[in-house]
Amino acid sequence: MGTLKHPGPGFLPFGLACILIALALALIVSQWKKGSSQAPFWPGRTWLRPLLGSGVFILYAFLINYIGFLLTTFIFLVLWMWVIERINWFRILAVSVAVTAVLYLIFGYFLEVPLPAGFLA
Repeated sequence: MGTLKHPGPGFLPFGLACILIALALALIVSQWKKGSSQAPFWPGRTWLRPLLGSGVFILYAFLINYIGFLLTTFIFLVLWMWVIERINWFRILAVSVAVTAVLYLIFGYFLEVPLPAGFLA
C-alpha cells in the first residue's frame, strides 16, 4: 500500500474504501437520528438481497484460490443469478458458461493473466 510520501498500488483503492465506509456510516447515523416518522431505510426484507449478494462475493473471494478461476466463477454466476436475479435454470446455466468462457479467453488466453487453477492444476 505504501506511505503518504510514496504511495503504492493499493493506496488509492484503500483511501476510496475508507471514504465510502465513512459516508455509508454517516448515512446510517443520519437515518437513525431522524426517528421513525419517515419510511424505514430498508422496509421489510429488502435488506436480504444485498446481504446475500455480499455473501456470494465474499465466498467467491475466499474460494477462487482453492477451487480455481473457472469453477469458482461458474459457481459464483450460478449462485448470483439464482439467488439475486431469480431467472430460469436454462438461462442461468447458459449465461454462466458463456461468461466464464469469455472471461477466461480474455484474461487467460489473450491477455495472458495468470489465473488461479486451484485443485485442477
